[in-house]
Amino acid sequence: MRLPTLRQLQYFLAVADSLSFSRAAENCHITQPSLSLALNELEETLGAKLFHRGTRKIELSEIGKDLLPRARSIIEQSENFVHQAARHRAPLTGPLSLGIIPTIAPYLLPHLLPALQMSYPLLDLRLKEDVTARQMDALKAGQIDVVLMALPYDTPHMEQMRLWKEPFFLARAGDQLSCQEQIALDDLQNETILLLDDGHCLRDHILSACRLAATRGHRKTLGATSLQTLIQMVQNGYGSTLLPSMAIDPQHIPKGVTIQRFANPQPTRQIGLVWRKDDPRRAEFELLGKFIIQIAAKK
Repeated sequence: MRLPTLRQLQYFLAVADSLSFSRAAENCHITQPSLSLALNELEETLGAKLFHRGTRKIELSEIGKDLLPRARSIIEQSENFVHQAARHRAPLTGPLSLGIIPTIAPYLLPHLLPALQMSYPLLDLRLKEDVTARQMDALKAGQIDVVLMALPYDTPHMEQMRLWKEPFFLARAGDQLSCQEQIALDDLQNETILLLDDGHCLRDHILSACRLAATRGHRKTLGATSLQTLIQMVQNGYGSTLLPSMAIDPQHIPKGVTIQRFANPQPTRQIGLVWRKDDPRRAEFELLGKFIIQIAAKK
């Protein structure tokens, strides 16, 4: 019996996930004709068409939809087969793809990367910075191994390791870098609060932790995709915003922005690692989590 190759199944998944031969070829680092040829061979092996190829769009056929979860499971089990063997080598060596969200990456990576390089020189770390929803899609598809992100966030069929709780601070226009006077959550009702664009989990964490309604007139959702853009808006008098404590650093806070601490109970978010439940590298991910905790504590 002629069997599909793992490479053909990987190409099938890449096209199924992107519904684009060109994007799938780019993601797989091959030419589009090579990918199309491999998929044609796969369809010949199966005796069925996996896709409906229209002039404007590509869709999975009925058998393609039926075989998709099986193909994903085969690839996942093959990857776990390799990872299981890797457990016999030293921890945090070899390739590891780490997803990280934009509201953590610029503040933690400058401290984490050199420390990892020094302590684990054989670790081949591959970074992917993106918003949480796309990180979860990539994790589910096996494109990344583990995600450093903010919680709470619904992660079905995933395992979470909570690392530390991080308080929020209020950033408002003013001349002092730090204001000793504390602010209460109820005081935010009188503030124009600037928020990141939809898709950033920090936006939802702020609304939840501070008991704010997204539709109220004093909430402004900007097209901003970074905290630095929000800080510039605050500096120029467009409103106030909330920043996680890792972003409270003199090199990130310009003149004209005052930082205020909240009185108890302080609004917080949780920093954590998330990985697929059946990944045999759980002990390695936990080791990475403990290492990240140590580095964050030294910041």
